[in-house]
Amino acid sequence: MSKIHYKGWEIIPVVLPTTDGKWTASCDIAHADANGMEVFEGATMQFLREREDDAVSAACEEAVRQIDNLIANPDVRLA
Repeated sequence: MSKIHYKGWEIIPVVLPTTDGKWTASCDIAHADANGMEVFEGATMQFLREREDDAVSAACEEAVRQIDNLIANPDVRLA
């Protein structure tokens, strides 16, 4: 999937089908450092849904919340 740009950050969705016909998705979260190199900051948990779009939406919504939290409190890093 394509990267999603959000407030200077990159959300990189990963979605895969499961063996039981459902979809699982998560998002990596990254930003560019002063040299323009992408720095991995964390990832969301896995979201399991019946439809691919629903799984991606759930993961991306969580990524947006994590980025907003990092912006609000930059001293706190993702685990």
